[in-house]
Amino acid sequence: MNPPCELTVRILLPALRIMVARQLSENYGWTQTKIAKKLGVTQAAVSGYLTQEVDIATPLFSSEELGTIAKSLTSEMVMKKLNHADLINNVCEICLSLRRGGAICNAHKMKVPELEEEKCTICMQLHMSLADISDERRLILGELRCAVSLLESTPEFSEVVPEVFTNMVMGLKDAKGIADVAGIPGRLVKVRGKVKALMDPEFGVSSHLARLLIGVMKHNPDIRAVANLKCNEGVLGAVKRLNLKHATLRRDPDYGGREDEIFRFAEKSFSKEKGLSVIMDEGGFGIEPNSYFFDESASKLADRAVRVARMVYNAQRK
Repeated sequence: MNPPCELTVRILLPALRIMVARQLSENYGWTQTKIAKKLGVTQAAVSGYLTQEVDIATPLFSSEELGTIAKSLTSEMVMKKLNHADLINNVCEICLSLRRGGAICNAHKMKVPELEEEKCTICMQLHMSLADISDERRLILGELRCAVSLLESTPEFSEVVPEVFTNMVMGLKDAKGIADVAGIPGRLVKVRGKVKALMDPEFGVSSHLARLLIGVMKHNPDIRAVANLKCNEGVLGAVKRLNLKHATLRRDPDYGGREDEIFRFAEKSFSKEKGLSVIMDEGGFGIEPNSYFFDESASKLADRAVRVARMVYNAQRK
């Protein structure tokens, strides 16, 4: 028996631990003890990670691919304060995606050539079957794939991707919880001047944007999608030129920069103002400024995001 899990345990996880530990130490100033507690390892292990080189002398991963995955994980750990369950969920989502025709799948078939001959689709069948989902969910996943494809093919879009990266989600008409909202596991990250989705869209993978969308849908059920971009003068200028109605959240410094402040503000704003489509969150302690764009569908939202990105790009080069 040679399951693909072996490759994850022996190669992917050790490499990710090393790269994430380094980024937490070098970029965010975390102590070895704090890193060890978050990663679920000993302090001695972290000490080794910080002096150890990542061995990518295997065809499994490129250094760029590993670096992008590690940066995404690290950013979410710091900015979103992921708990252990969230972190495990994210790592498992990455693994599952890489097993569905990605790097782990390809390396597994190199290790066990019979799988190629037998046209193995085990992981695809286990984790990508659409037979058990409703037509509406299937349509939403397809809509998100098209929207992501547009963003990936637009180089200018990387100009408006925040440090916490960008995600886009779309919900069912009667979405009640996170499981009713689809998003991009691992988010859209910047690779060689463009954005790239690390994984295919799935339901129940973005709690932050899902909660934000569900709260807004209570007051405007026509809104079905939301995405986060940078919040700066360039984006605000594009919002004004496009005559998009917006509201600005200026966080209370005494409130501690809590994440749920954006949820309360968005619901209140949409309950009072008709035609609202953008929330500008100026950020606070430990929270990066983000702008949240809302629309009726992921495809319409992607079109609007591309227009904003091109305006920002052109304005910067005047």
